[in-house]
Amino acid sequence: MMENIKILKGDAFPLGVTEQGDNRIQITVWRPKAAACSLCLYRNGKLVKKVKMFPMKEIGIKDIFSVQLIGENLFSLLSEMEYDFVADGIRFQDIYAKAVAGRERFGHKRGKIRARFVFDQFDWSGENWRKLPADEMVLYQCHVRGFTKHTSSGVKAPGTFSGMAEKIPYMKKLGINTLFLLPVYDFNERMAEAGEKDEKKVNYWGYTEEAFYFAPKAGYSAGDMSPSAEFQELVKKLHKNGMNLILDMYFVGQTPEFILQCLRYYVLHFHVDGFRLNQDCMDAAWLRNDPVLSHVKLLGNRWGDCPEDAGEEKLFEINDGFMVDARRYLKSDEGQTEKFYRRYREQRNGVGLIHYITQHNGFTLRDLISYDVKHNEPNGEKNQDGTEYNYSWNCGVEGPTRRKPILRMRERQERNAFVMLLLGMAPPMLLAGDEFGNSQKGNNNAYCLDNTTTWLDWRLLEKNRETFDFVKELLKFRGKNPLYHQKKRLTGMDTQGVGVPDVSCHGREPWVVDFSYYSRELGILYYGGYYGAESLYFAFNFHWDSHEFFLPDVGADMEWKILFDTAGAEGGRTVPQKYQMEPRSVTVFESVCKGGAGSKTVSNRRRRTKVKKTTTKKN
Repeated sequence: MMENIKILKGDAFPLGVTEQGDNRIQITVWRPKAAACSLCLYRNGKLVKKVKMFPMKEIGIKDIFSVQLIGENLFSLLSEMEYDFVADGIRFQDIYAKAVAGRERFGHKRGKIRARFVFDQFDWSGENWRKLPADEMVLYQCHVRGFTKHTSSGVKAPGTFSGMAEKIPYMKKLGINTLFLLPVYDFNERMAEAGEKDEKKVNYWGYTEEAFYFAPKAGYSAGDMSPSAEFQELVKKLHKNGMNLILDMYFVGQTPEFILQCLRYYVLHFHVDGFRLNQDCMDAAWLRNDPVLSHVKLLGNRWGDCPEDAGEEKLFEINDGFMVDARRYLKSDEGQTEKFYRRYREQRNGVGLIHYITQHNGFTLRDLISYDVKHNEPNGEKNQDGTEYNYSWNCGVEGPTRRKPILRMRERQERNAFVMLLLGMAPPMLLAGDEFGNSQKGNNNAYCLDNTTTWLDWRLLEKNRETFDFVKELLKFRGKNPLYHQKKRLTGMDTQGVGVPDVSCHGREPWVVDFSYYSRELGILYYGGYYGAESLYFAFNFHWDSHEFFLPDVGADMEWKILFDTAGAEGGRTVPQKYQMEPRSVTVFESVCKGGAGSKTVSNRRRRTKVKKTTTKKN
């Protein structure tokens, strides 16, 4: 049937394979300094056609080669084929390939790696695509394979896009609305060939320059449909459930034009909502001014300030700043109180922030409170890989233990960390599995392990149901409370003349701040008059002794009710103006009318407090 295919000269752009209408495609490739180039077509691994491509000599570009193929049933014919190129006797692949053959099984090489043709037409009807505003985002970082590969996941196709789609009801129940995936493009996960040293080690995360960035990974496909269609089906189901998707894209050695074209492709073809980028590959101005990418969320390590009138936040900083300060305050290091306060209430002009305490690179949360040092021996590098600076505390025993006092302290520290992360002002990012105590046995650099160390053990969900429920309640509270959805940035000043700043810092006593080196006690007041709800007071005691905290007065007829207490105090009850804080604990209070009379809030009364202080000084 290839004999009936007509071959014509194509155009210099776009590069890669493009459909030119019914029964016509164009294939264009750039091979620097090549004198000639041919397209090679394969069926079942055998070469069936070699097509000489045309150089663009007439426009003075001799090393761009192009060809157009025209013929009846061309798309169905080519969809069964693979292709690559040969130039000056050297075979090479299409870096713009939309699908790849040869890596259908994760960690197993089938044979030659070649590109495949993709002509899928996906039905997006009923998608209900809504891009979530920054104040609603709750991110959930996970690995496609590791999320459901364990037998306990209970999905039909473990370790795949389809398997992840089966877990959407679970994520919604938890309160997650923004899925943040490690690389899903087709990368080379093999770190050594069969028989070589470390042949069982894999590039599990996917950060490598050996990648086909346009092609969803075949090893993450269940095989019932093409990887592209299966990935599109996952995105469609996420959007139908009111969720968004952000992809981690790690570019190495690619041109800005290639990167822009790739990111646009994922937005237009896969309806992706945003990306995390290694910023050394791309200037922020290119992204902000791109007609497609200016409409999606872009996560980077540091963007710098943007104008406040830049509109809805699209640029987000995601770095280890909050993680380090929160971890050090959690483990009661000296000199951390002021740093944590600034981080907890932190907001930026024109640039969003995303906070996390754990991510894929480092300890899980359960390991953060169970290990003082890393245990990376399974990586085969004599425990010399991975960071030495974990800022962790094992609560008295290294690793697993049955000692009840240690376990109780770990439970409290875990709850403390969740309050610190999930109820701060910045959108939070959870590491998948932290909500039910997932552990990597102290490994803080599991980049090369594709086994039960990195696969989530879903049996832990039932074992740690209380942890899951606590996270769910925190996220439910965050989603409903107006504090987290106001459009104005907190200033720490009394901008409304009500006698109280919008956010203020306290110590064991109201309005008495203790940022001394040895201080580990902190109170933060969010005054409800600025966001139309009850006031909230966060009390942190990360000292190893209990301390009495005096709560601020926010009105003569108001008192404080406990919302959350990580030490286990009953929520919902009111307390006097002073409260005994247990060691290493966090309590969240909400202001209510004394005696429960009426429903009018402090914010509606706009009354001044009786505390005498300077109201215009920035706190």
